[in-house]
Amino acid sequence: MTIKGYCSAAVCVCVLFCVTLRVSAENLVIYGDNSYPPIIYLDNDQTAGILPAIFARLEKDTGDTYELRLLPWKRALKNAQNSDGGITNISRNEAREKFYDFSLPIYDDDISLVVLKGHEFDFNTLKDLQGKKLGGLSGASYGEVVDQAISNGELHVERENGGQSRLLKLLAGRIDVAIIGNGIAGLEVILASDPGLEANRNQFVMLPKPLVRDPLHLAFSKAMNVQPALERFNKALVALKRTDEYQQLIGIKP
Repeated sequence: MTIKGYCSAAVCVCVLFCVTLRVSAENLVIYGDNSYPPIIYLDNDQTAGILPAIFARLEKDTGDTYELRLLPWKRALKNAQNSDGGITNISRNEAREKFYDFSLPIYDDDISLVVLKGHEFDFNTLKDLQGKKLGGLSGASYGEVVDQAISNGELHVERENGGQSRLLKLLAGRIDVAIIGNGIAGLEVILASDPGLEANRNQFVMLPKPLVRDPLHLAFSKAMNVQPALERFNKALVALKRTDEYQQLIGIKP
């Protein structure tokens, strides 16, 4: 083959490679919670938090574009159930597995228990929560075991949409325990977001043992048939998790 022939062949390979990338790459709408700091939330109408930072980083490796649309959690779930897009910061359970295709875990969320100072108690098993009024997030799953205990009536959980209102209810004595995501970091963000809570921050105590460690995922309804995009996402996620950069993205110094 002549030099001219080699050059032509090389150009064809490059063009084919670029076309393949364009064909495989997708623009994916992904819904999420607009008020779950510091994991995912809106800050002056802009997406913010740990998960958006991870998605932005993974775009570089997958070639896909992730268009995050953050809404109150129940609305985000409804849109995902209607196959309007995927959903993130979602827990995996048996019921959801029948409807969604899930990614590998993106981030492990410590779901913690917050009480008022002077009302601390030893928490070791779910039996320690029986007879107490808990405050939780509307539409949230807390894992198979906790969800089953709630469904069976063993645990009483009052649901609402935001961490602020949950802690205000705790402060007013309307609930006994507030369920808060992302451990102490999540509690700190909520306290700082409300002057009344900030002024009473010394009244809140987080129990040492979390309710559950909850892996958060990306998921799409099976009807959307986006397994190739999930495979690209998983491959890039596994590679990222091996790096110090991932630790920095989730707020841990390597």
